[in-house]
This record gives sequence, C-alpha cells and structure tokens, in this order.
Amino acid sequence: MKKIIILVCFLFLLHPLYPQPFTILWNQCIGGTDNDGPSDIIKIDDGYMVAGATLSNDGDVNSGNHGAADAWLIKLDLQGNILWERCYGGTSGDNFQRIFRDSEGSFILTGSSSSTDGDISYNPYPGSESTWIVKMDSLGNIVWDRIVGGNATDQQWYAILTGDDGVLAYGRTASHDGDISVAYGAWDIWMIKLSNEGEIEWDFTIGTNFIDEGYGVIQTSDGGYLCSGSCWVSEGTYGNLRCDAYHDLAEAVLVKLDKDRNIEWQKCYGGSNHDGIATVHELEDGYIFAGSTNSHDGDLNYNYGESDIWVVKTDFDGNIIWSKSYGGSKTEYASKIFLNENGGFVVFGTTNSNDIDVNGNHSGNGQTHDIWVIRLSSTGELLAQQCIGGGDEERMNWWGVIKKSDYNYVLAGTTTAGPSFDVTCFTHQIHPIYAEDIWVLEIADTTTGLQESPPSALSGLKVFPNPARDYVCFEYSGQQKPEAGIMIFNSMGAQISNPVLYNSGSKIIWDTRQVPPGVYFYTYTLAGFTGSGKIVIDQ
Repeated sequence: MKKIIILVCFLFLLHPLYPQPFTILWNQCIGGTDNDGPSDIIKIDDGYMVAGATLSNDGDVNSGNHGAADAWLIKLDLQGNILWERCYGGTSGDNFQRIFRDSEGSFILTGSSSSTDGDISYNPYPGSESTWIVKMDSLGNIVWDRIVGGNATDQQWYAILTGDDGVLAYGRTASHDGDISVAYGAWDIWMIKLSNEGEIEWDFTIGTNFIDEGYGVIQTSDGGYLCSGSCWVSEGTYGNLRCDAYHDLAEAVLVKLDKDRNIEWQKCYGGSNHDGIATVHELEDGYIFAGSTNSHDGDLNYNYGESDIWVVKTDFDGNIIWSKSYGGSKTEYASKIFLNENGGFVVFGTTNSNDIDVNGNHSGNGQTHDIWVIRLSSTGELLAQQCIGGGDEERMNWWGVIKKSDYNYVLAGTTTAGPSFDVTCFTHQIHPIYAEDIWVLEIADTTTGLQESPPSALSGLKVFPNPARDYVCFEYSGQQKPEAGIMIFNSMGAQISNPVLYNSGSKIIWDTRQVPPGVYFYTYTLAGFTGSGKIVIDQ
C-alpha cells in the first residue's frame, strides 16, 4: 500500500492538476468548404472585425473569391454572428495579417500579396510576394493601398499604428532591391514606415549575412522601438546584429532602437537549439516577451518536450529578471501575452501535449492540437491552465485574441472539429477533406473573474451561513424570486449542473452535506439587479 501511495504522489508531481477556470460564453464556426483562417481580431462599438484569409468560395464566403487565397475581412456582432464579409485581392495569393483603427476611425490592414490585379492598384514587384498595406473606411471600402518590398519574397508578420497615426509593417525580406535600402543576408528583419496617407517615410533592416526573421515590434514609451525575432547569429557573420549567441542555431533576439533608429542595445536569448520571440510588451519596470523554445540549456532552466512556451521578463536594458518555460512532452508555442491589473500575465498559445503542465487536451492522443491558455503570477509561476478545443485540430493563428477585461477574452482561431467538446458550432468541411474553419469564441473566467457583488439591501438577497457546512440559505425579500435562478460554480469554473436546491417560501436552500469542501461561486438576478458572490464550504 505504501508503494502505491508513493507512486500516486509521484504521478501528481509529474502532472499537477492546475485549475481550468474559463467558460465559453458563445462560439461560431465561420468559413466555407476550403481552408479559412484568421490572423487578427479587434473590438469595435457594435461587435468585432476579423482579418485573415480564405481559399473558399462558398458557405459564409459570399462576396466572391478573386482566385487562389484571398484576404478576408469579416464584421461580427457581439455574439459572433456575421454582419458582413468581403474578399480582397487578385488572382494570385493574398492575405491580411493585422488590423487596427486609426484616429479617424478608418481601418488599417497589413498583409501580403502576389497579385497584380483585382483590388491591388499597382504592384511594382510582379511575380513575388510583397507586403500589402490597405486603408479602408468603416464599410470596408478601400481608401488607398500600397505594395512595398522588392523582387524577391517579403513577408510581413506584424504591424503597429505609430504615435503619429502612421503604420509600421514588420517582418522579413529576401529582397536586395526595391524599397529595401540595406540588405545583409538570405533573410533580414525588415520594417517600413508609412504615413497615414500611404507615403513611404523610411525603412530599416536588422540582420546578419545568414537568416534573420522579425516577429514582433512595439513603439516604446521613449518614442523608440523594441524589435523581436529569431536570428542565426554566429561567429563570422556580419551585419548590424552583434549580440552574443549561445549557439550557432536560431537565437531569440531583442533589438532596442531610439526614435531615430539608432541601435541602443541588442540581446540574444536562448540555448543550444532553436528559440524565438513571438510577442513583446513594455511594463513599468522593463519588458516581458513570450515565444517558443527547443532548448534545454543556456537561459532555459528546463524544457519539457519538443518545444515549450517560453516567457521572459527583462529590465529596460534587456537583462533577464526571470525566465520560465511551460508545456508538456510534445509541442507548444505562444501567440500573445497580456498583463493583468494584479501584475500577473495570461498567455494564449497552442499545444498537442497532455502531460506535465498540460491537462485536458481534447484529442488525448497528442496527434492534434488544442488552444492553450495559461495564467501566470507576476514572477512567472503557473497558476492555472486550460485546453480549449474539440476532438480534432484547433489552433491559435497569429495574434487572434483580444482582451475585454482581466477575466474576459475573445479569440479567433481555427477548428476542424465542429461539433465536438468545446466546439458546439458546425464546421463547413466536407469529409474526407478536413479544411479549417475560423473559430471565434468568447471566454470568461468564472472564478477569479467573477466580480463579487455581496448581497445587500439593494439586491434584496441574503446568503448565510458563510462559511457553511450542511446547507447554504439564499433568502430574498418580498415576493420576487431570483429571475435567473441561483447558478453555482466550483473553483475550476465549471457550473454545477444539478445542485440540490430546495425552495421554501422566501428561501432557496442549497444542501451541501455531500458537497466537497472548498470555494464556490454563485450568480443571481433579482429585481433587475445582477449579483454574484463567494461561498466557502467547510469540512
């Protein structure tokens, strides 16, 4: 018996049961019978705008595909229903990667195009993939568009709206001509700044004579820029990237520029395998970045599998304060990180593991992916995790998540599994062709995210005893009972589907004699007042 107990404890150490707090409020499958994918989502007054790409020309894609992949823009209401959608591009491949609004309320979209017709007004680099920047009005009509790059391949991974209402596109280039002023190697990190009217103001290259890729950029509070990516920096390479690399393979890189694009500092991070930074944010006392790592050494204290999500906090000079990786025995990668008011972080990514830090993957066999959400403390300790998905393939695509509050997020990912498990909508795929649909969903944290509104005279509800042991009494004044009933959630955010509730006059009694001890949450609506609270059940 002692051996069995030790074995069970050991298994729990290998696979800790972190809370799974998020509840899906609504979800929608959007697309046609071919592949459809989102890259970005923003909140607008009456709903959401999703930007991405589609290969479909049926189902929800009614606006007419121009040929091959089209850039796709979708306007949704607050429940994810389509208000309108529109395809953009020409007869070659086109996509949108980023969407944001300028000070005029117009939409700025950035992506890539290989087309020379359709919605592309002029492409000076036919036959190659180039960066495509588009300004639209609120109805999706193009105000202006601009192709930038060169005669090789230029891929824009990220973009930001700058402080002067311009747009900065950021990614990588293999071109050595056209709009590229300086080129160093096979691939360089490349950024280009346009005015709000689409005029080129400047471009800047970061790189070596080998392979360098840019994934994320922010404009810092001092007016400069912090650039992130993955670069092959080794002894003997030349260019303007000079950080000390741990190994010859791809290193995660941060480069800090001042407002005039002079390099203030540059740092390499990682170990002896491939590492990269997907997203970076400025904090009050430094920076936080999230990416992925294949390394087990160097700046990594551990790595659980093939690739882990990697989060690092630095000071303002790029020196590491703490570095932590999260994942299971297979592959994880990060898409976006958010700072919460309490100083902690929430990271959205993708996993196909179901062990170590990862619990609840819906495929179970490690062959397909789930969206993975992790909640971290201010020092990077893993507080909670949750796999979100169906029985097949769900992923986070690029930057497709927005924060409505510390406890409420809207995601735009992909699915091939509807309906199954968390995917309750129907996908548009035709068996046996498993094409991806866009999967848009809103999630809420029903534990820490529940804004507690203790019962008061205004609500007309009293809750006692608290802490409780055998029962909890919900006593309401007057003749009006709670309009939405009493809904109870456990500490992992799951609603208790059949709590033993007895109605007795002006009271609702919850029988807790068979309820495991712990913290529980309840919500109610009474006389137009919506409230919530917390109950502790003692042994």
